Parts: sequence; C-alpha cells; structure tokens
Amino acid sequence: MNVPLPKPWLIHDIVYEEITDRKDSHGNPIYRDPIIIKHVRFDNETVFSRDATDTKIVANAVIFVDSTHSTNVPEKFVEQSKITFREDVFTLKKVIEAYHPTKNKVRHYELEVV
Repeated sequence: MNVPLPKPWLIHDIVYEEITDRKDSHGNPIYRDPIIIKHVRFDNETVFSRDATDTKIVANAVIFVDSTHSTNVPEKFVEQSKITFREDVFTLKKVIEAYHPTKNKVRHYELEVV
C-alpha cells in the first residue's frame, strides 16, 4: 500500500527560493522568485556526521515535503537554494527522494537544511 504522509502531520509552510547559476554585481547568488510550499513538516533536529577524528553538523533541520498533500512543490529541489521557515533562513544542503516501496514514484522528499 502506498500511503502518503498523513496530512495532519504536515502543519507547516515554507518559502523556497531556487538558486540560479547567475550572480549579482557584488558576486552574490541570484534566486528565482519565492514560492510558498504548504503542508510540509519542519523538524528541528541536528544531523551529525562522525568519523574517527571529527564530528560535523550536516543539517540543522529536516523538512518533509509530501508528493500528495504538499502544494506548490517544484519539479525538483536544487541544493544551495534558500528556504525560509518563519523568520529563519536556511540553505538546502541535501535532497533525499523517498520512493514508494512498490513503484518508481517519489512518496516524499526529505530536505536537510543548515
């Protein structure tokens, strides 16, 4: 059975600004117009990466975007894009496509942001 994420879990909205390959006159990245993605889940959780000598923070939060219930979902998410949740601005570091178990279709996205 290919059940979407439960809609009651998707209590947040985010603003997504996709990064482009262009820069402004000061060398800063230029972003596409912002879109509001509704019905997502924003979980503040620090994700660590550890090796024999070091521990690094790889994400400050994970955002769950459902392919059924979330609205205004772009065709693809681009790493290094800007995501705003409430007043906080984050950078998209990793996009994880979670597929349905029995078909080649994305069930939801997990966006790791710092």
